[in-house]
Amino acid sequence: MQVRFINFERTKLPEEILKHNVEEKKKYFADVCLEVEKCDAEVQAEGVYNQRLQNLAITLDKVRYVMKCVFGDPKKAPPPLERLRPEAVISLLWKGDGSLVEELIQCITPHVMDESLMHDLKTSIQAHDPSGFEDTRGALQRSLIWLRDEVRNLPCTYKCRNDAAADLIHLFAHTKCFFRIRGYKSVTSPPLYISPLDLGPKYADKVGSRSHEYSKTYGENYCLGQLIFWHIQTYADPDSSLARAGRGCLSLPDIGSFYAKVQKPSRQRVYGPRTLKFMLSRMEKQPQRPWPKDRIWTFTSSPKVLGTPMVDAVLNKAPLDKEMVHWLKNRPPIFQAMWDR
Repeated sequence: MQVRFINFERTKLPEEILKHNVEEKKKYFADVCLEVEKCDAEVQAEGVYNQRLQNLAITLDKVRYVMKCVFGDPKKAPPPLERLRPEAVISLLWKGDGSLVEELIQCITPHVMDESLMHDLKTSIQAHDPSGFEDTRGALQRSLIWLRDEVRNLPCTYKCRNDAAADLIHLFAHTKCFFRIRGYKSVTSPPLYISPLDLGPKYADKVGSRSHEYSKTYGENYCLGQLIFWHIQTYADPDSSLARAGRGCLSLPDIGSFYAKVQKPSRQRVYGPRTLKFMLSRMEKQPQRPWPKDRIWTFTSSPKVLGTPMVDAVLNKAPLDKEMVHWLKNRPPIFQAMWDR
């Protein structure tokens, strides 16, 4: 896939570089020679092409090294991502330990004074268990849509944004593919001895005259991070950047984002029309970009499962689910805090 992208980029990049360079130079020069600019654009595009190939080769070499250290034979290494079967998705979202529904109940309970209301909700959730149906995926989606509507009907406060939680459940309901991250065993490379001469005269005085031992530890998700960031070789630990880069686009927010501790002061949970509009714009126009930290959403620092409607769109080579987007754009607001905009 990366090679196809590199070759595709090579065919399109000269034209884009030419367009950009001409626009920039016209700001400062009256005459611009198109033939010269075309040649420059071709040279720049060729440089990018060669850099891409080099980065890809380096990535494959790094991943092969780690897999060899862990498994002996890199060919015996399982893929770093495992697509979940429908039964596993039900456990993840509906009935397993730490599932989406379990966390939702834990978040809602402190904010609901009516115990009978929570009892009825839990009973109804059990009654809508999607397990055992032939169409497992369809049954799970129907159950999540039902839960979405039930949560929307619960009262909201500035510490309890059931309206936002319902929107998140809606996103989960329209996510078809989930992947579990297979963490490989962490490995540490054999020590490398570096002398002051290796560093050059600039650092020789700082490190002293003796050699220094250096080893690198490759974390459980190093290979996955390296494969995702294959085009960037400046990340020493790409796995540490994986969680930050995947917020929203690779993994959906925590359901606890929308609920505060009852007895503790907390920041206002802003989820008005502007936040919803931003979310939809990011999903439709910039699906590859992470969601920002300064909004209502929070994300786990080490996600174990990946899956979003945006990933589905890429896998299916199709636009976002129109039904999902239509509902988000047209569902009536049920709560408006004074700081929501």
